Amino acid sequence: MKQIIYFSCLFLIISSCSSEIEYRIPAFQATINGTANWEASDFSVTTNPLGEVIITGNDFNSTISLRFPSNCQDCYHDLQVIGEATILDTVQYSTLNIGISDIDYPSDGEIYIREITPDSKISGTFTFNAYNSSGESTVNVSQGVFYRLPLTQTTD
Repeated sequence: MKQIIYFSCLFLIISSCSSEIEYRIPAFQATINGTANWEASDFSVTTNPLGEVIITGNDFNSTISLRFPSNCQDCYHDLQVIGEATILDTVQYSTLNIGISDIDYPSDGEIYIREITPDSKISGTFTFNAYNSSGESTVNVSQGVFYRLPLTQTTD
């Protein structure tokens, strides 16, 4: 009987463990090339003098930066039209670069601002495909989420 209770408690404890984003507030994370989970250990959200929002995060090995024109809630930003997303590991990839091949492969992506709280915390999702400066190498960033990141207004 004690073993049943012991294993029941152990099962309950193990099944309660979760890595849901709601339990890591604030959070900035994504999937790189479909396999590698990336999670920022350090991040910032600022605005520049043009009114653009810049979200930057790093995980000691690489940096993801998102730049888009405004901080409106419930807005989609098409990165083929305006804005930029970059990832820097040993090579910098950007949505401003275009791939080279027989068929033109433009960089693309989107940023969706889901929520801006009254205390200036921003949440949303992102995904993008970016190329290196020569256009020969690409990176796919998918399932990107930023959750309740504190927005710092700058005047510089």
